[in-house]
This record gives sequence, C-alpha cells and structure tokens, in this order.
Amino acid sequence: MSPQQTGANKAAEDYVRHMLDNPKYLESVSFSSLVKKRYATALDSALNYANIKGDDHKKIKKFVDSQNDQRPDLVVNNLKDLDNIERGKLTYYLLIYTFKIDSGGHKRVRRYRFELDSTNNVLHATNVSHTRNIEE
Repeated sequence: MSPQQTGANKAAEDYVRHMLDNPKYLESVSFSSLVKKRYATALDSALNYANIKGDDHKKIKKFVDSQNDQRPDLVVNNLKDLDNIERGKLTYYLLIYTFKIDSGGHKRVRRYRFELDSTNNVLHATNVSHTRNIEE
C-alpha cells in the first residue's frame, strides 16, 4: 500500500472518529483505492468544445488569450481557472470509507465519500450509505 493511501485511510478514519465524538465501537470495514480526480471549471467546458486537451498548457494559454480578447467579461474567471489548472489546485483524491458503528445496540454499516487534497486534508466528506452511485 502506498504512503499516500495509508495517510488517506488514516485521515478518513480520524475524521469520522472526530465527527462522531470518538465512539467506543467503530470498526473499519474497508477503504477503496485512492482515485485521482479533478474538479471541472467553466474553462474546461470551453476547452472541451474547442477540442483542446486539459494537459496541453500552451494551447490552453493561447485559447484563453484569444477568448479574453473576444469576451472581456470572462477574463477574471479564465485567468483564475488557468492558474488553478497550471498549479494543480483542481486535483483531489477520492476515497470511500466503510465502517461499522454501534447505534443503540445495533451494529450499523456506514459509508462515506471523501475528497482529499494531495496532503490528505479532508476537503469534503459525504455520507453515501444509502446512495447507489457513490462516485457522484
């Protein structure tokens, strides 16, 4: 198991323990593999429409300059999105954590979807125990 996966697992378990006020009975059942994802921006939609790949920074910069000349109302958002893309600020890691907890004498299985940054800080945590599509 990679150090990042180990750190992400620990961050998720610590987050749940803290959120549930450190319950006496909490048993980890499983952790999904860490999946690298990226948040989509309005600029991504425009790049997709222009058939430009998200990792071709030269073409992206040229496209942004061209679009900014044509649409001055988009300059601020385009520059912010471009900066976030270049610096990797839109990247996050997805992890699904499944655990058992004692709730009023009954063992309950819960599942949470975590979005973590590259240093395993929790960005978002969502209870997906009763959700069919946990990726969304």
